[in-house]
Amino acid sequence: MAWIPCSGRNSAEGLSWLPRLLEKARRCETSASGRLVDGYLYGDNDFIDKQLLTFLRTTDTAVSALVRENPDDAGVARILVERSGRTRAECEAFDKAFRRKNLNFVFVEADEGRLGSGVGPTIVKALYNGAMMPLFYSLFRRDERKRL
Repeated sequence: MAWIPCSGRNSAEGLSWLPRLLEKARRCETSASGRLVDGYLYGDNDFIDKQLLTFLRTTDTAVSALVRENPDDAGVARILVERSGRTRAECEAFDKAFRRKNLNFVFVEADEGRLGSGVGPTIVKALYNGAMMPLFYSLFRRDERKRL
């Protein structure tokens, strides 16, 4: 892969995945392919992005507009949380459950090489790419046809 977004374990405004979501939004803004860039799904059609967007009471379209208007990801993160009306305590509680629900992003971390090498990470990566992602890509294509 030529481009890899930051780890989903990175956080902004107390929310994991938010820096990654913003990086993907910026990358999609510069891409002709829209919501699929360099093999990465973005926004409402991405399983993990969608969870965070729902919590923030927003959409990928709104996030894309914000990143177009604001060069600073920290500022965009702050705006998103403010607009959502979520408190710091709500963000912390969501983040804890969000990480647990998504297995602390272990599949994504393995796929992107952040878990190192060895048998364990190799098995996790093969499961992710061989079983999970083909399903997500077919759902993405279906959802994009509906959206367009």
